[in-house]
Amino acid sequence: MHQDTILSVNRIRASYGESTILWGADLSVRKGCVTTVMGRNGVGKTTLLKTIMGLVKVKEGEIRLGDRDITHLPSYQIARAGIGYVPQGREILPRLSVYENLRLGLEASPQYKAGISEEEIYTLFPILKEFRRRPGGNLSGGQQQQLAIGRALISGPSVLLLDEPTEGIQPSIAIEIGNILRRLVAEKGISVLLVEQKIDFARHVTDYFYFMDRGKMVREGEAGTFDFRELEEHIAV
Repeated sequence: MHQDTILSVNRIRASYGESTILWGADLSVRKGCVTTVMGRNGVGKTTLLKTIMGLVKVKEGEIRLGDRDITHLPSYQIARAGIGYVPQGREILPRLSVYENLRLGLEASPQYKAGISEEEIYTLFPILKEFRRRPGGNLSGGQQQQLAIGRALISGPSVLLLDEPTEGIQPSIAIEIGNILRRLVAEKGISVLLVEQKIDFARHVTDYFYFMDRGKMVREGEAGTFDFRELEEHIAV
């Protein structure tokens, strides 16, 4: 394991019922970097994030956060250990206000105390302050995505998992989210594991890439050396 690795996934096998999705997946997330997993739909990217979060049980292999084995911990303990998760589809509670949705994120914090204050969240996402009392269900897709990221950040995670954050949102908001991810890495030292389909967005934010196919990683490399033409061909198929 690289000395700067904060999260490592080692030879993970995981399945839904009898259907195996991950076939020995390996991955490392380095401290203060954005690591991105790309690949076609259905190859196991979302399952990988859910398995890290304890939402899908590990059949074989090991997941470590720093020196700690988190492979078989329940999800709430994984969150309290320092992993924030923004699922695909965002999962905002529509009848709760923006403020109440943010407060829910504090439940992941061991001392029920924010690692990133509410005001810092509003500095990152000014629109959330403006709509603080508005029900989450009344926000646009892009605003809901910002709220979902804010909710994951407020507990002060060391690692942030993001599942296709640009899905269904306008390009200007996607660029804004990309810039905020880079700020979080630079200013807060947060490590990001991103699942993404949009190559242009991924290139803008990523330090290290993995390409996933059929439940395991088949290519990896630094952003500056990664073969995007091959990636485009694979994703387009």
